[in-house]
Amino acid sequence: MNFTTDNWTKQKYAELIDYLKSLADEKYRDFHKSLTPGATDVLGIRMPVLRTVGKEIAKGDTASYYACCGNDFYEESMLMGIVIGNDKTDANGLTELINSFLPRVNNWAVCDCFCTGLKRCKKYKEEMFDYIDKLLNSDNEWHIRVGLVLMLNYFVLPDYIDEVLRRCDAIHSTSYYVYMAQAWLVSVCYIKFKEKTLSYLHNSTLNTVTYNKAIQKIRESLRVSKEEKDYLNTLKK
Repeated sequence: MNFTTDNWTKQKYAELIDYLKSLADEKYRDFHKSLTPGATDVLGIRMPVLRTVGKEIAKGDTASYYACCGNDFYEESMLMGIVIGNDKTDANGLTELINSFLPRVNNWAVCDCFCTGLKRCKKYKEEMFDYIDKLLNSDNEWHIRVGLVLMLNYFVLPDYIDEVLRRCDAIHSTSYYVYMAQAWLVSVCYIKFKEKTLSYLHNSTLNTVTYNKAIQKIRESLRVSKEEKDYLNTLKK
């Protein structure tokens, strides 16, 4: 089916949901739910299908799609995130769309898929980096994780690395999904900026759990030598 349209209506959206339901894979649904705590009402649609449909939707009128987009099924949020990632909006429009999507982020899969698709962050680096700082200062664990995952995807760069590490160190959360994202971010920083990240680890104020998880993540990388892994192991608290 072709879901590129100039005007989304409730009827057209209902046809989309019926189409997705027709593709539901029960075994995939059960497997995916086991990996994704917090994901409810999962149909069981594989990501390549959702990406194909999302790209088709993004070629048409996205405003009417967002107005119709429901929230009954997990895949509706995944699909909306994909459409936002393909939306040809400006910086202000992008932050508004992210804000509208944030209430849907209640598990790591929706968060990480959404962030990975927001490649327009590369076009609006300055505006997006300022926006991410607001997310990191939120009281909501998922908003913080969105900010962290956006940084590790788009801002582990020479002009941003110092501030990325500073921001990471300023977060002292007990949320599992926040500290796992911090650890992931530090591991990406280490691969790209080893000396800076080593210096950061020597002076970090991360809590012990997050700090040790960051070292573990680095040591799991195939791009880190055995000698480096052995040394990093001595840094554990």
